[in-house]
Amino acid sequence: MNDASLKILMLHNRYQHVGGEDKVTHGEVQLLRQAGHVVDLIEQTNDAIKQYTRLQKLALFWQATWNFERASWLSQQLTVLEPDLVHVQNFFPLFSPSIYSVAQKQRVPIIQHLHNFRLGCLNAYFYRDGEVCEACIGRNPWRGVKYRCYRGSLPASLSVWQMLTLHRWRKTWHRDVDAFITPSQFAAQKLVAIGLPAHKLFVKPNFVEDPLVDGAIAPLPEVPTFVFVGRLSPEKGVLALLQAWQQLQQPNWRLNIVGDGPQKPDLERFCQEHHLNNVTFWGFCSTVQTQELIKQATMAVVPSQWYETFGRVVIEAFACGRAVIASNVGAIAELVDEGQTGFKVTDSDVVAWAERLRWCGEHPSPVAVMGRAARQQYRQRYTPKANYHQLDAIYHQVLASPH
Repeated sequence: MNDASLKILMLHNRYQHVGGEDKVTHGEVQLLRQAGHVVDLIEQTNDAIKQYTRLQKLALFWQATWNFERASWLSQQLTVLEPDLVHVQNFFPLFSPSIYSVAQKQRVPIIQHLHNFRLGCLNAYFYRDGEVCEACIGRNPWRGVKYRCYRGSLPASLSVWQMLTLHRWRKTWHRDVDAFITPSQFAAQKLVAIGLPAHKLFVKPNFVEDPLVDGAIAPLPEVPTFVFVGRLSPEKGVLALLQAWQQLQQPNWRLNIVGDGPQKPDLERFCQEHHLNNVTFWGFCSTVQTQELIKQATMAVVPSQWYETFGRVVIEAFACGRAVIASNVGAIAELVDEGQTGFKVTDSDVVAWAERLRWCGEHPSPVAVMGRAARQQYRQRYTPKANYHQLDAIYHQVLASPH
C-alpha cells in the first residue's frame, strides 16, 4: 500500500485542562498530513460534561464502560470515511471501549495510544496520597474504589472500576485492539505488568518541532535561571522544587514556572509566605512563549513525583539545547543521561535538589556542554522526521497483520 494512500481516523477525548496528550495528538495529525496521509481528527471534550443534565451525568456512570451511542456513531463514521485504520489517542470517558468492538466487527484495524496508566489504575497515575502507589498492578483495581482514587469520588471511582473490570473479563484489550503505542520502555514494562499483551505493545517516543531554525543554541543567561513547564498539580513535584529553591537563598537567581493547574494558588501562597520574589508564575503559555523561556534558562527542571510515561518537557529542553535536572523516577529517568544531558535527583529529596540546583547555577561551562549534548540527542531521536518513520512502520506492521 502506498504511504500517501493511507486514510486514518484519529479519535481523541480531551480533558478539561490542555495537556501533553493534546499536544501529541495534534502533532501527530500534522505530521501525518504533511507526509501525505488523509487524517480525519474527531475530538470529544470533557468540558461538555459541565453542561450535562443530572440525568446525563448519571448515564455517564454506565457509558464510560460501554457507550452505545458512540458505538453507533463510529459505525456510521467507518462506513462514510472508509479509513484504513483507526488511531485512538484517548477514549476515556466519552468514547468508551465500545469503539474497539465496532472497528473489529467492520474489520478496520484499531490502535490505542496509551499516554498514561488508565488501563490499570483508576486515576491513571499510580500515585496516591503524595507518593507512588502500585497497589492495583496485576490485580483487580477494587482498592482504587476503597481509596476513591478517581477524583476523590466513590461513584466516579466505581464507574472506572466497572469499566476496567468488565473489559478485563471480556478480554477487550487482547481481542479487540490490534496494537498499543506507548512512549517509553518504562511505561511498556508497567503496562505488561498490568496485564496488556506484550506482543501488541509498540514503544514510540513523543517528538517536538525543532525550535532552532538556524540550529544555533542561545548562550546561557548571565544570571542562573531555571524553568519548570507543566501542570501545577501535586504529582508534578513543584512544591518540593519551591522548598529546595527556598533553601538556596539566592535572591538574584530566577525560577520561571510555566503552566496552570489546581495547585497554583497553594504554590503562589508558599512563595508569598517565604518571600520568594525571584519566582515568576507565567500561567499557560503558547508553544513559542514556552520555547523562549526555555532558551532563556540555564536548565529545565522536572521534579515529578509520579510515574511519567514520557516527559515531553525533557525533549523540549533538549531541542532548545538545554540540559535537564529531573527526578529519578518513571520514564523521565530513561530520557536523561546522568552527567551527559543532565542530572537525576531523588524526587522527594529537597536537600539533594537544592544542592544540584546550586551546583548547576555555579558551573555554567559544564552545563553548557551538557546542553549541546542534549541538543544532539534530540536531533538523533526526537525530531518529527525520526518519529514519523517509527509511526509509519507501526501502521504498516498492523495493516500487514491478519484481522
